[in-house]
Amino acid sequence: MAIDAMAERRAPAARAAATAVTLMAAVAMLSACAASPAPDLASFLERRATCDHLRGEVPDPPDPQRLRDVEQGIAEYCTGTDARLAALRRRYRDDPVVTKQLAQFEDRVEP
Repeated sequence: MAIDAMAERRAPAARAAATAVTLMAAVAMLSACAASPAPDLASFLERRATCDHLRGEVPDPPDPQRLRDVEQGIAEYCTGTDARLAALRRRYRDDPVVTKQLAQFEDRVEP
């Protein structure tokens, strides 16, 4: 019973870690597919991976200091990514590899 409760508390962090690993793999794949991915695209993928990871790090049970740290990170890494995602989707709409990578992101994540 205690193990189930511990696993349940860790589930959001595990999902966030899996998302971060998936996104970093996407960055690596884009790097391998193109001679050199556009700096704006690579930068966005790294920033959004960090943003998504932090969004899954909200502490449970609440720890006021950790919550402040996570909120500060979310503000730093997530702000501006909604508009940047829309712009990248328009810019790369004819590139199926990039379009597929960008499709996995939520349209609205900013606080």
